[in-house]
Amino acid sequence: MIEASIQIWLGFFLIILGISFGRMGPAFQRNKYYFPLLILGILSFCLQINEPEEPELLLSHTIEGTIPWFFTGFLGCYLALIGVPTYLKKRHPQLISGWIIILLSFYLYFEYSEAVSVVAILVSLSSLIGIVLSLLSFSLIVRIVENRIPPEDPAPELTVSEKEFVRATISKNIGVGEE
Repeated sequence: MIEASIQIWLGFFLIILGISFGRMGPAFQRNKYYFPLLILGILSFCLQINEPEEPELLLSHTIEGTIPWFFTGFLGCYLALIGVPTYLKKRHPQLISGWIIILLSFYLYFEYSEAVSVVAILVSLSSLIGIVLSLLSFSLIVRIVENRIPPEDPAPELTVSEKEFVRATISKNIGVGEE
């Protein structure tokens, strides 16, 4: 049974490694390995050969109950964010389908979760109230601080020598001034 436990932790490690490689950006050569590492980690995390032992068994069952509604909700949020008006252009098909998929993910959550009790719902609502109050207080503090900072004077216009320096630097960087 130890092999299944090692497989779960190896998958977890590969997922974290893949996410870290993906965050490096295109300037690093390791960036191209993030997607295969991420997929390999997810597969080794989810597809177990044997039934794992106690601590990993609980983790495994939790993930099996989470995967259907999480990925459905993630897809719905992605589509809804794509459909949000950008520069006054709405994308109604993505927006509507995203919200339908989000509602489907709520159904899947209640379908795959263990018995949801009134106490669990109240605890979740109290957490939600705390999150909303924290975000509102953060927004209020940011607004107060930004309103207290006096606006800066406009920057003075560039001198002729500064304009010439900028023009020469840009010409050199794009290769226009080279002969």
